[in-house]
Amino acid sequence: MNNSINIYFKKDGKKKYKTEYGLPFQCVELIRRFFSTIKNVSFPSVVDAVEFFHNIDKLSNSKIEYKLKTFSYPYVHNYEYYLKPGSILFWKYKKPDFIYGHVALVLHSNNKTTTIIQQNLNPPVKIYDTKTLFEKMNMPKSKFLGIKTIPKKLSKNIELVIYNVIRL
Repeated sequence: MNNSINIYFKKDGKKKYKTEYGLPFQCVELIRRFFSTIKNVSFPSVVDAVEFFHNIDKLSNSKIEYKLKTFSYPYVHNYEYYLKPGSILFWKYKKPDFIYGHVALVLHSNNKTTTIIQQNLNPPVKIYDTKTLFEKMNMPKSKFLGIKTIPKKLSKNIELVIYNVIRL
């Protein structure tokens, strides 16, 4: 198992990086690349983050399948149930910033802070106050579309993954 992931941050429109996981610099590409290289599982191609939220319910490879649990407002459990390493956080469509929605991965979460990694937004690594983040998620008119959680077996050691921000 690889234990590091590059997060690409585009400084100008000319530079690119090679990827087989989707459109370079896009948020969905990071999530597919993360699970493919770190956990050796993936998901079918999707147009954007919102399609991912609505249509993808498992991560798999040729030997194993992991079911994802999908949640949206209202969240009936406490934040610890949803915000854990490997959870996938989704934002709604919003013009002009999120015309495709947005998706990020929770690398670490405890009762104080939640760390996410994301591509196509600055900063690529963001640390939230956990309780404030959950309160924002659990509002009727939240900007968050929802969250997907992964099985405990798949989430093992995600908090140990090292991330490298590569500015191109």
